[in-house]
Amino acid sequence: MDQSPPSSFDIEYHLQEIEKITAVLSRMPSDHLGPQGTTIPDIEWYALGAIKKAASLSHAFCTLVRAKNTLSAAALVRLQLDTAMRMFGLTLVEDVEAAGIWLMDDNIYRKLKARTGEPLSDAFLHRKLNEKYPGLSEAYEAASAYVHLSGRHIKTGLWSREGTKTLFFNLHGTDDTRPDEWFADIIDAFDQATRLTADLTSQFLNKRSRDRRKI
Repeated sequence: MDQSPPSSFDIEYHLQEIEKITAVLSRMPSDHLGPQGTTIPDIEWYALGAIKKAASLSHAFCTLVRAKNTLSAAALVRLQLDTAMRMFGLTLVEDVEAAGIWLMDDNIYRKLKARTGEPLSDAFLHRKLNEKYPGLSEAYEAASAYVHLSGRHIKTGLWSREGTKTLFFNLHGTDDTRPDEWFADIIDAFDQATRLTADLTSQFLNKRSRDRRKI
């Protein structure tokens, strides 16, 4: 039985929820591709790369939040969404096996095209995925503000001091004085991005597994 979340925001509880998703990711290869030593095509190697990247980003995110490194942790939301978008994009191409060969030869992802002819650019992918998951494009744009130097990097470091209207700017790399609640939105965004990545990767591999059984 899953533990109920505490009434007040608890960083550790929510980070452990993200780490549970990582455990699910680690089981996907054996669940969908077979035991170690199974020969798999290039496109499934690409999916393994998505699993590895999602797990690595989750580990980094949890480490950064525990260190109260807001800006670096927030930027990882965008990177996790990128992985989800690229796995989704594979469902849009005409020849997924050819796409796998193309990608594993270190060619550029955005030069792949959807069956309708559009290049699989980031803009196309997040708008297309937003049709299935409303709000994704908004989350993508918000997360992008932490990747490229922007006003977010200033506003995140501003804080007030009791007894004065003056705002102070924190130049340190971490936000040690911030309460746990300060990280709630970032953690929620990363949790959703990680769940989406896990779901899309699982759906992709599960479909391929079903298709193999039909042969």
